[in-house]
Amino acid sequence: MRDNMLRMECKLRAEVKGNTLYGHAAVFNQRAYIPQERTHEELSDTAFDDVLANPSTDARALMNHDPTLLLGRQSSKTLRLTTDTEGLEFEVDLPDTALGRDVRVLLERGDLDGASFGWLPGKVDRVAIPGGTLQRHTSISRLLDVSVVTFPAYAGAGARLRHESIGTGNRSRLIRARHAVRFIKEGSGS
Repeated sequence: MRDNMLRMECKLRAEVKGNTLYGHAAVFNQRAYIPQERTHEELSDTAFDDVLANPSTDARALMNHDPTLLLGRQSSKTLRLTTDTEGLEFEVDLPDTALGRDVRVLLERGDLDGASFGWLPGKVDRVAIPGGTLQRHTSISRLLDVSVVTFPAYAGAGARLRHESIGTGNRSRLIRARHAVRFIKEGSGS
């Protein structure tokens, strides 16, 4: 089953509020080129509806998709997943462990700047486009993880560590594909 698992990665944007990391692990309606398959793909705004409505979904928050580097889990309510108009939004309470503290420090310094998600495809619409094929994922069958990653494959989503001084009105801002991102230092606005 893991042979069919797909991972889509994106840039990470960080802010701090306690130990909560949040943002988007996936964005809707943005094309990404998958060189090994010589195809383009994108996620429709319905891609996560079924999997998030399924009570048996129990995704993990990981570092670099490594199951030994656990940051949170849906069933323990330390990982929360929803969708909004931008994409798959996640929020994880970083643990008070060496790994949790390391992730926080790396985010604060701007060294860690990637996010990703691991999933199994569901329904896919394939359309011929100039230069190849577009695979539009209208659903996914299983969401395995959301991860902070060292080497993101492509930009397209934002994630943040919350600052105490920033209100929830600034919760999510999409970082568009292939744009540079910057780290927001503690206490600054955006």
